[in-house]
Amino acid sequence: MQRTWRRRNYFIKKDFQGRFVLRFFFTVILTTVIFTIILSIISLNTMTVVYKDSHLRLDRTPFALIPEILQTYWIYIVLIGIVIGLFSILISHRVAGPIYRIERSIEEITRGNLSFKIRLREKDEMKELAERINEMVGGLSERIGELKGHADNIDRNLEQMLEMKEPMPETLRNSIATAAESAIKLKALLALFQTKDNTTSG
Repeated sequence: MQRTWRRRNYFIKKDFQGRFVLRFFFTVILTTVIFTIILSIISLNTMTVVYKDSHLRLDRTPFALIPEILQTYWIYIVLIGIVIGLFSILISHRVAGPIYRIERSIEEITRGNLSFKIRLREKDEMKELAERINEMVGGLSERIGELKGHADNIDRNLEQMLEMKEPMPETLRNSIATAAESAIKLKALLALFQTKDNTTSG
């Protein structure tokens, strides 16, 4: 059975995506503040004429523009906050989705399900990791399937030996019976693994 785990919303891993959005937002704000500080330092020795509310004022450029800069910051923070929020959610979704699917895949492996395949969307990240996991799961599924076949053969041969009418030493018969019990336990353990060749619907 192939697991699709379709993503129905953009908030798959809320903690991860929330931290991603905040860090992205603060990084942009921090770079903007640094840019403003650098611009102020560079323009510190320049003068600017400001005409506002019928008043003409001459002052150093950084001090003359401080009110406008602060007012612009508030508008910028609101607008850029909305844009960055939407953009970073879309970007983080391409990472959070694959992380979610990989975590679910590990849970499936832990439960013994080796019949699935991780399928990521075209623009998702971590495709190489998903392919490696798919290769690992496929290899395990094939090996478990081979082990099941060998366990069946061993169990069948031991049963035939026990059903033989020719006399055999009691110690040999006991050894064969013990081996047959071990083969049954081995088959029971291998049956816990769901491989591609014995997939059941569910």
